[in-house]
Amino acid sequence: MKNLKTKIKDKFGWDVAALPAYIDEQSADIYTDLLYTSGLTSRVNVLEGVKGSQTIKLLNPNLALQSGDACSTTASGTIVFDGKNIATSRLMILAELCNDTLEDTWAQLLLSIGANRQDRDLPMEDVLTAYIIKETKKKNQDVMFNGDTTSGDAELAFYDGFVKKWDADANLVSATSTDATITIANAFANAKLVADAIPSVLFDNGAEVEMICGRGFANKILTNIYNDKDYSAILDVAYEGSEMSFILPTTNVRVRTYPQMNTTANASKLFAVPYSYMFFATDLDSDIDGLTVKYLEESEKLRLRNLFRSGVQYVYSEYFVKLVLA
Repeated sequence: MKNLKTKIKDKFGWDVAALPAYIDEQSADIYTDLLYTSGLTSRVNVLEGVKGSQTIKLLNPNLALQSGDACSTTASGTIVFDGKNIATSRLMILAELCNDTLEDTWAQLLLSIGANRQDRDLPMEDVLTAYIIKETKKKNQDVMFNGDTTSGDAELAFYDGFVKKWDADANLVSATSTDATITIANAFANAKLVADAIPSVLFDNGAEVEMICGRGFANKILTNIYNDKDYSAILDVAYEGSEMSFILPTTNVRVRTYPQMNTTANASKLFAVPYSYMFFATDLDSDIDGLTVKYLEESEKLRLRNLFRSGVQYVYSEYFVKLVLA
């Protein structure tokens, strides 16, 4: 029996040399590219209903405390009404899809049955909608931070973002460093320099202030602390979506990273910002989530569009701090 099995195996062995390589395209799992979440608009003031420009209304009282014993008193002090304009740009995400191009590929599995219906229905509607909305929020936050009307990047040239405004504003508090670059040997000292320069009146009035930078800068701060063997420093590092944050040791100020601060141009930048004095203007906050899908009869294509307004501004520059390298 053993010899028979051997003979059968030898005689009827599988010959698969002529078969093409097998590729399983039946899986229902589809993966999208990496895309981080955007959290800045959840912390700053959101102004809705701004179709063009709007004035951020400011009230600046300067009142004097005086004795009330005299029979006749003299008014002392002023109440100043002021304002700062915030402008919005009309931005859009627009894509066109032709379902016919999905035929003859594995993606035909996503098409509806019927020659007419297949062109009108959006394949993977939930997946595509969620991804495009997320992409829109990401691109909007890119402009909020790094917008520059002189930029060679067309996606950033709509308006000037926070970083350009802060860099150019001489009224910001400057934390001037003796270092020319940020390294793992001086990152903590420079972060402490910025923290110490934050106007104390913000803390006295309970304003939320955070230091914001890129992840590279933040990692240098953490490495600097560990390299100095400061085991007494309590470092509770938190991760929220694409952001990392921790309380800077010896202070009560949180350091928070934003992906938009992790660019080459922003790698050595650190700002201390009170969120209550930062503004994001839009027409409707829900517009960014308002993806529309239409079938164009004349071109037999599906059009996906996300239309919204976006603009940023801040007030009371004297409460913001920026790191200035030597």
